[in-house]
This record gives sequence, structure tokens and C-alpha cells, in this order.
Amino acid sequence: MLGSSLFELKDRVAVVLGGPDAMPAAVCRMLAERGARIAVIGPDEAELADLVDELRWGGAEAVGIVAEGTGAAAMDAVRVSVLTELGAPDLLFVLPCPGRSAGGWQQTVDSGLTATFQALQAFVPHMAEAGGGAVVTLAPSGADPATNAVGGGVTALTQHYARLVAGAGVRANVVSWTPRESTVDAAAFAALYLASDAAASMTATTLDVAAH
Repeated sequence: MLGSSLFELKDRVAVVLGGPDAMPAAVCRMLAERGARIAVIGPDEAELADLVDELRWGGAEAVGIVAEGTGAAAMDAVRVSVLTELGAPDLLFVLPCPGRSAGGWQQTVDSGLTATFQALQAFVPHMAEAGGGAVVTLAPSGADPATNAVGGGVTALTQHYARLVAGAGVRANVVSWTPRESTVDAAAFAALYLASDAAASMTATTLDVAAH
């Protein structure tokens, strides 16, 4: 049986991109319970403030960082803000929520796959330079082709980065998830597991969270 100490994340800096949507928020709460220091990234300042206040009320050290616009420069500015507020990240969760971008093909791909690429590009090389860390991405699946294309692209992209930085002690894994309210906590726990020391030997792996 896995020891509970493998899930302890005390004082580790965790970056959670995805804002206060259900799954990222659940990840933040689980991280807070395990002592992580949390930077929550999202586009809406008021929504971020509500989640950060909740985390702080529970005793966690947490900050909210608004992503000012899109693109590589905006994501790099987010990384600098994380370094200023909490220090170098140990854990990176890239969890774009497909339900937020109920638009056409381009909007879905931009908010899911492109945003994931920009986050990995901004954070992973610096984690590799620091000598270690864990990355978890979210690959959505759904009824529409754009969402499924994002899921497949995120999986392939994460595996690419996993192989690229394996020698530097950085792991990168994927949670594949069909968004359902009933499976939010299961998806969040899968992400937590992949980031924890319990999965220290796992990289370029996908965990599928089944929808009921």
C-alpha cells in the first residue's frame, strides 16, 4: 500500500493554470490539504480572488495571478509573477477547461492546445534547469471534433516534453478526462497522484478518468 507520505507536498510550489473552474479548483484544494504553496492562474481577477480567499481561509499559502491576454509573452509574464510571488515552481498543472470555450474550432484549439503549448514552453525549460519537477496536463475528450483534437494534441505534446526533459529530472504526464461533475474529484486526484512522489517513476503516461 502506498504510504501517505508519498502524497505530502509541504512547501512545494504548485502552479495551477485553468482558473477557478471545477477541476482546477479541486486540484487546488487537494494541494492545499497537503501543504503546497499555490499559484492559481486564470483570466478573471474576481473569480481568482474568491478561490484564493477560500484556500487561505483553510490555512494554505496561495496567490492568484491574472493572465493578461494570450500568447507566449503573456505566459512568460505569468512565470515571472510566480517567481516573484512564491519562487521557482516544483509542480505545474496545465488544466484548461473545455466548457469555458464553447466556440468554434479555432477558439477551442487556441484555448486548449495552444494555451497548453505556451504554458509548457514558458515553464518546463526552467524547471529542467532547476533540476526537477512534475508536470500534469489535461487532455479533454467530448462529442465534438475540436475538443477531441485538443485532447490528442495535448497528449502528444506532453509526451514530447516528457522525453525532452526526462534526463533533467522533470516528469510530464496526462489526465484524459470527459468533463462530468460526478468525476471532477476523481480527475483532480489523478492529477495529484501524477504530480506526487507516489508516481516518481512515471512519465509520458496517460491516466484515463472514465465518465459514468
